[in-house]
Amino acid sequence: MRALLNQQHDIVVVGNTTGAESAAAAAKQEPDILLIVAPALTLEHKRELAALSAGTKVVLIAKAENASRSIEALRVGVRAVLTPDTSADELVHILRTVSAGGAIVMPEEARPSLHHLPDDAYAAPAAAGLAAALTPRESEVIVLLAQGKSNAEIAERMSVSTATVRSHVHHMLRKLGVGTRAQAVAVAYESGLISTIGRNSVTPNPSN
Repeated sequence: MRALLNQQHDIVVVGNTTGAESAAAAAKQEPDILLIVAPALTLEHKRELAALSAGTKVVLIAKAENASRSIEALRVGVRAVLTPDTSADELVHILRTVSAGGAIVMPEEARPSLHHLPDDAYAAPAAAGLAAALTPRESEVIVLLAQGKSNAEIAERMSVSTATVRSHVHHMLRKLGVGTRAQAVAVAYESGLISTIGRNSVTPNPSN
């Protein structure tokens, strides 16, 4: 992985450490992105990820057969969750996008298990309430973020400026009560908001 990244003219690898040494290394080297390879997300890992995410952008490579683990990682501030079989081109693209401030959350390879999350009847009212609080544009933004789109890609898709996208994101985060776009996507999946928005978009409201 290091050899691959060193081939990129705009990516500099400053070092590699074990999990136990990551916090000290990140504090000393101040990398733009911390790329973490983990076999699983235990409670201990979550605490470490939360601490690391508070100081830098974290991209996690972990098995995604358990979607709830990926969502937990997003909850604590991880910017992107990838599977071990993510392609080299995809990895480089994600690192560049995250470094530029975009939010790649779960590329296609990492999201199949999200479709198998159990339905929670008790979450339906909460999802409906969240969906009602968001404007149609904000709803579109959260769906595109969940698809791993960057600000520039969202702006192009919605035919607006990146400044407008940032404004939509800001208001959406406030309404969902979270601090990062990754956390917003985690809440959207956990609450069923993504599914609710999908159902609502099948029959558009003429007033919107």
